[in-house]
Amino acid sequence: MKSNKKYTIYMLVFVAILLVPFAGMLITGASKSESSSSAKLPQLVMVSEDENKARINKDYLKQLGEYFEGHCALRQDMVTGYSYVTTKVFQTSSSKSVIYGKNGWMFYTDTLGDYTGSDVMSERQLFDCVRTLKLMQDYCKENGSDFVFVIAANKNSLYGENMPYYYKKSNKPGNRELLVEKLKAEGIKYIDLYDVFKAENRVLYHKTDSHWNNEGAALAARTIHEATGQMYNDRYNKAPYKVQKDFKGDLAAMMYPAAVPPEEEIYYDGGFGFEYEGKVESNFDNKIRTTGAFARNLLMYRDSFGSSLLPFMAEPYTNALFSRSLTVQVRDYESIKPDVFVMEKAERFLPQLYENAPKLPATEENGQPEGVRELAGATHKILSSANGYTTITGTLAEGTYGTETLIYVCVDGHWYEAYPCQIDGKEGFSLCINEINENAQIKVYGAS
Repeated sequence: MKSNKKYTIYMLVFVAILLVPFAGMLITGASKSESSSSAKLPQLVMVSEDENKARINKDYLKQLGEYFEGHCALRQDMVTGYSYVTTKVFQTSSSKSVIYGKNGWMFYTDTLGDYTGSDVMSERQLFDCVRTLKLMQDYCKENGSDFVFVIAANKNSLYGENMPYYYKKSNKPGNRELLVEKLKAEGIKYIDLYDVFKAENRVLYHKTDSHWNNEGAALAARTIHEATGQMYNDRYNKAPYKVQKDFKGDLAAMMYPAAVPPEEEIYYDGGFGFEYEGKVESNFDNKIRTTGAFARNLLMYRDSFGSSLLPFMAEPYTNALFSRSLTVQVRDYESIKPDVFVMEKAERFLPQLYENAPKLPATEENGQPEGVRELAGATHKILSSANGYTTITGTLAEGTYGTETLIYVCVDGHWYEAYPCQIDGKEGFSLCINEINENAQIKVYGAS
């Protein structure tokens, strides 16, 4: 009898524990998920596109389960507790997005393909990247801007000794190395920050974040300013600073959302000599304008690495525009009229170069280019017309182009070279020109 009572109590306690995440939502409400893409609370009855026509949501239970998984009560506390067990006891990560390495180091899982060599671009994809940058550089030169392409190295490219032993680093050239060789051959101005950081005898990335620290940002900015001849305040190795243990890494926040362990960060004394224009929530905002201390204008397209870099880049420029858009926009260029155009890409984002063609106006060719031939099976469409410009995109048929085929578009007898890119997994092109008539005669050509 006592034995049955003991098992009954055990089962009641077990069921009560299982009910805590659900029952807790009735008391505290939905938990905030550490994932910005977490599922939304579904509706049992949905209104279709037809006016006032309701229908039952057939996926309601599935969606409700996904919502519960992301918002159950005490979720962040449970994730944090589980992560501490997996990292401290088993030395492994509890998150698919994070690699837990040696000595407490964390790495972003998206960089694994570069590290192991399993995600290397094809020769055509590399060509698309290089040609895109060459056309951008030519456009900047024609319009009086100094162009420079900047590569921020993946954390495990620089500090791979802290990766788990079971991930083997590739001994073959990866995307960064392959691209740099082609940039050099084409005369494109670039900065490979891997070489700059590797030459330093100090760690310049955070252990629990995927990016460099402020000291690394200062070094990156100094390198860019020197490459573009911009006067600047040098903080790296020169300016006084203080160290505070208050930085919370993005990778640590994924692992321990309820109790992110802080690590040290460097803060330079005296602040920065620039001001933000308008309301800015953080340096991660999609578009930021600044006014600074010295001279010249800057246009900078950057990813998350460029967020901590922004103050160091903004300070010496009279006017600066920073954008996180994946597509370079002519309206940004024309609004700032930059003396310097910087495009920064993290190593893991290099494939974005062939996925997101710039919307910068093409220069008309002086007559029909030599050696062109019409590409059979090529498609095209007028994608949009805005701000006085028209964008034309299209795809090429397999077997009609080679590794280094240039793509030209003839519009009513006017010839332009288009940006090569990939559209929906197919080789294609994108062209931005002065606004045209929707009935214009358009033909697509290739030249090797």
